Amino acid sequence: MEILWKKVKQMSLRTRLIISVILCILFPWVGTYIVSNYFTKDVLEQRAATQSEDDLRMVELGIKNIFDDMMYTSNYIQFDTNMNQLLKSHKLIDANSPSVNQEVALNYSKISNELSGITDLLMPMYITILFNNDLFFTNYSQIDFNPLQFKEEPWFEKLDHLSFYQTYWLGAHPTYINSERNTYPHLITIGRKIQRANSFNSYLIISLKENEIKKLFSQIQSEKRAKFYLTNKSGEIYSSLNTDEVGTILPYDVTNADYQIVDYEDEKHLLVSYPVSYSNWRLVSLVPYNDTIGSINRVTGTTILIQGGFLVLFLLGLIMLVREFTKPIMRLNLVTKAIKQGDLSARIELSGSNDVAQLGHSFNHMLDTIEEMIEQIKIQEEAKRKAELDMLQAQINPHFLFNVLNAIRLKIKMEGDTGSASLIYSLSALLRMTINRNNAFIPLEEELTTVKHYVDLMNFRHRHDVELEIDVNEAASHFQVPRFFLQPVIENAIIHGHNNRKETIKIFANEQGNPFLEIIITDNGKGMDKLKLEQLKAKVFQANDSDYIKSNKSFNGIGVQNVYQRMKLIYGEAFQMRIDSIDGKGTTVTFQIPVHKE
Repeated sequence: MEILWKKVKQMSLRTRLIISVILCILFPWVGTYIVSNYFTKDVLEQRAATQSEDDLRMVELGIKNIFDDMMYTSNYIQFDTNMNQLLKSHKLIDANSPSVNQEVALNYSKISNELSGITDLLMPMYITILFNNDLFFTNYSQIDFNPLQFKEEPWFEKLDHLSFYQTYWLGAHPTYINSERNTYPHLITIGRKIQRANSFNSYLIISLKENEIKKLFSQIQSEKRAKFYLTNKSGEIYSSLNTDEVGTILPYDVTNADYQIVDYEDEKHLLVSYPVSYSNWRLVSLVPYNDTIGSINRVTGTTILIQGGFLVLFLLGLIMLVREFTKPIMRLNLVTKAIKQGDLSARIELSGSNDVAQLGHSFNHMLDTIEEMIEQIKIQEEAKRKAELDMLQAQINPHFLFNVLNAIRLKIKMEGDTGSASLIYSLSALLRMTINRNNAFIPLEEELTTVKHYVDLMNFRHRHDVELEIDVNEAASHFQVPRFFLQPVIENAIIHGHNNRKETIKIFANEQGNPFLEIIITDNGKGMDKLKLEQLKAKVFQANDSDYIKSNKSFNGIGVQNVYQRMKLIYGEAFQMRIDSIDGKGTTVTFQIPVHKE
């Protein structure tokens, strides 16, 4: 492989381009063919399964509307106050009373009128209410069915084990309405108990024609060979377009959430199931596999063959174009060889305004620019050496002043004036900090020492009585921070916060393995109102680097605005600074410095 690669590298650019063109066209085509035949099967199956699931979801919406009607009717009978009163009076009718027929008929009429307000607007349903005194109410004729026969059904006893809010879903069963057995052979029924004075002594049974669900299936199944079923979790069919299949069992796991490839009627089918609202029933679709996947595979194969024919024609044309387009590049190669040998006056001559010609013009312009830059660099290097010399000379005066101050401090201290000596020491320490700028970062304790010296000098200069309180734990004191980032904040607190009373500035810092070092500077100065505070925030937080003007009135010409910009440049967006102030009570500035820089 290494030998082959060396041979390729020794080829000309034109030859390598032609080989690359051939490989870049043939490899994707061959890869597409392989992927289409061997690796897209799952994708196509997933797409077909998604389509089937979408169909089932549409059917489920229709079924949910039907079940919503049943549940709404059930809840209305269970919980409506007027209906409860009517059912209670119906229950209290004495079956042995001479006027029982008149009382039952009168109550029938009242219950029917009460129910008609909702049942007239909903799906047609058969409603049965059974009482413990063998009285009942139905919205169908007793000639078609005697509702007392429900008590003989094996599932009826299960209603006694339900709470008042539970519903028993019976599923599909032969219709009990004699006049409709040939037209609507199956019903879907639910049952529940009705609570009366903390005792369950009434039963509600609501049945729906299975044909209503079958209509939903016919709307989708008519467009394709797919088969749709409503089943329970065991696969027993409750509804199907084929009436003979109702009551039979599908021999598949219909509770599986993933699609399945199954054999159905001697043909491979794609099985997809979907849950039904209110119950543990399932909607199941069976789609012939060849209808969804086989046709797509055939179309894909034909498309790839046609693409292959066109790709061969494109490949021949592209090789010819590559040979023509690379001629100017060969000329450019000759010029670069001449430049490599030291001839910076060599230029390429190309006509036209195409990309390669523009590349030649740009190359010529680059050579002209390089020659100019060589001259400029010579001039700049000379100016840089002169500036460095001037800077070294400029440092003589601060060093001289620092040494003289130290000598004066020692003399004053020897004469017993410790206060003046201390002030001169503070001044010389600050001067040392301004001179020594080799380290951009210093420990926090060193920055705090600088602040202490600065406060002592400000107290002497302006005759202030500013007290500095520092509360910094051991871990925070060794944290490396930018030089001179606290002094501008302290300077603002002294100059702008002075309110003719003893001022206290507190500095708190804490770093206990947290992602941030938090530093809080609080003063009890005059503070500022909301308007001034917003103006200060706008100046500090929203200004651009170009807006910053160095102030000669401050100790080191660095303002709070510049501090914020410096910290943002160093730590990025993770750095946070907050300014809070209350008029007449003081100002608080909070720094949150990330432990690890971005």
